[in-house]
Parts: sequence; structure tokens; C-alpha cells
Amino acid sequence: MTVLLGTIALLATLAWLAGVVWFLRFFRPPAVAAEGRVTLLLAVTGRTDGLPPLFAALARQTLRPRRMLVAVESQADPAHAQVRELEHLLPFPIEIVVAGIDDTRSQKATNMIAACTRIDALDDALVLLDADILPQDTWLSWLATPALNGAADVVTGYRWHALDGAGPGRHVVAWLDRSLALGPRFLASGLVWGGSVAISRGALAKMDLPDALSRTFSTDGAISRRARALGMRVLTRRAVLLPTPPEGGDREAIAFKKRQLQIVRVYVPTLWVWLGAALQAEALALPLGLLALAGNATAGWFLAGVMLVGATRALLHDRVTRAVGIREGMAARAAQVVLGALAPITAPAVAALFWTSARTRVIRWRHVEYEVLGPEKVRVLRRHAPGGAA
Repeated sequence: MTVLLGTIALLATLAWLAGVVWFLRFFRPPAVAAEGRVTLLLAVTGRTDGLPPLFAALARQTLRPRRMLVAVESQADPAHAQVRELEHLLPFPIEIVVAGIDDTRSQKATNMIAACTRIDALDDALVLLDADILPQDTWLSWLATPALNGAADVVTGYRWHALDGAGPGRHVVAWLDRSLALGPRFLASGLVWGGSVAISRGALAKMDLPDALSRTFSTDGAISRRARALGMRVLTRRAVLLPTPPEGGDREAIAFKKRQLQIVRVYVPTLWVWLGAALQAEALALPLGLLALAGNATAGWFLAGVMLVGATRALLHDRVTRAVGIREGMAARAAQVVLGALAPITAPAVAALFWTSARTRVIRWRHVEYEVLGPEKVRVLRRHAPGGAA
């Protein structure tokens, strides 16, 4: 039994390590930079510390956007005033769209639908982005180029948590999220991350984005489902890893990751099952640790292997961090290595976080609580003041 437990735990963590090695082996900055007229779409709520640096980063893009549509719930939303305060930072125009409310879908979907009415024939591509990212100067060019030159219909990247100043809970969330960012792509083929998505003009016409979002909780999930249904070419551009600075404390980080996993549970249940199996296999490091403490030498050797692989994963994650242009302090880097090495603690903690997503009936997203019974069965239960975090 000890050999079986050890083999399963070791193979699980080696699988994640293989993903990191594969990424680093084939990571290359894109060599082609297409030109075109790109409109940005930002759906935002509440006043956030991340918006000023985001606007500053957008002003530095090597591919200058044509304009940015900013969609808010109402003029009373603190985001409305903050965008007005910051719009002078951008060398391209901003148009604020006030969406109103609808209780049959997420507020983000309602905001995006309102903004979609402003898309016109001058747009060669539409790029969706989240307010909590801090994109590199080449982000827009790298993301939009395949949509502009016809290489893909939909292009997506993924977030990469920046950890300076983060607490232990956020470090655990980042450990899981970084592993997912570098994991085997065949498990998540065709999925998009709404924080960074480029959609070509032709794909926009076919997709009918307002209809795709009309009954959904997750805009990411709805876009993925519509793209798959239409047989569109969805490209995950792995070089597009977006620095995501900490927003809030550990509580907010855990709530964020729980919600992301709940979305996977609702929209891609097969992926959720595979992920659960992999994380549960890694969590066998805990019984291995207990057996080792009881004097089982075989368990001790397996545990040493799992811990060594975990530390190696963290060191390679750090290489990815630097490769995508993020510089982290020594404390944050060391904390991730410690987390990787302490597999008997980290792996069960991650598995426990995963299992909190098994219940999906009620999900809070920002200032709104929803009942989610399926990908297109959503209704608002309660609304709080805009800007409330979750």
C-alpha cells in the first residue's frame, strides 16, 4: 500500500513538473507583430487600486488601441468616477457605457452586452481585459496579432499572480494557479480566460457575442462554449502570461479561486473532475508524511522525492516569472519554494480549496450573489453596494 500511495503522489507532482519543463523548452517571444484597429473592452465595478497602473500600462502598449470601451453598472458605481479621473493617462479615447442591471445573468455579462452595441465596422479585433491585470508593453500586440492576421479566430492568455506583499493564503492560491497556467493544454483545449481575449472581426460577426452572453454567469465559459459550438480556432498563446498583482488579502484570494473553480465545475465539469483527481493524488503526500513519521522508510523515500519535485517546480515557476517580465522580491520567491517543498502540507491545502468548489448553487461575484443552476440557468439573489469585494 505504501508503494502505491507513493507512486501515485510522485507521478502526480511529476506531471505538473513536466508541464513547466515543456513551457520553458518551447517558450519564445512571438516574432510577428501585425497592425490593425483594436478596440479594448473593460467591464469594471468598484474603485480599485489596480486601475491607475493598468491605465499606465495600456498607455505604453507597442500596438496602440483604437479606443477603449469601459462598461459599468451605473453612474453611481465608483468605477465610473475613477475612470473619468484616469482617462487623461491614455493616448487613445475612452467611451464609458452605462449598462443598467439584469437579474438573469451576471453583471459582467450585462456590462459587456451593453458595450458590444458600440462595436462597429472599423474594428479589426476586439480585446477583452480585466481590471486586475498589469500587462507588459507587448501584451496587446502578442495577443491580437493572430486575430489580426487570420491565424486564429479567438486568442487567449492566462494570469500569473505577482506575489510581493502577498499573505500565505494568496501564496497557496498562486501555487495552484501557476500550476494550472503551465499544465497540459489538451485538458483545457478551447477554453478562454476572459482577462485577456482577442476576437477577430470575422469571429465577432459569427459569434454574436450579446446572444452568447445573454443568459450566462461566466463570460469566459459562454465565449468558450460558443466558440466550440461554431468550430472556431481558439489559440492559447502561452507567451501571454499577464502579471496579476495582489488585490485584497488572503480571504479575497481564497474567495477568488473558489469562484474560478466553481465556474470550471459548472461550465467544464470534465476538466473539473480531472483536476480534482490530480490534486487528490498529490494530497497523498499527507498520509505518506504520517507513515514516514511513524518510521516507514519506504514512505520516507517517496516523500523525499515528492518534496524535491515540489521545490524544483517552484524554482522553475520562478524562471517562468522572470521570462514573462515579472521581478519578484526574495521573500516571495523563497515562500513559493517552501510551499513546493512542504508537499505534505501544501498539497492537502490545495485539495481542500478545490473541494470548496463542489457546491455551485450560490456564487458571489463582487457585489452580487447569484443562484447558478447551470451554464444558462442564472438569477440574481442579492445585490450589495457596487465595489463590495468577494
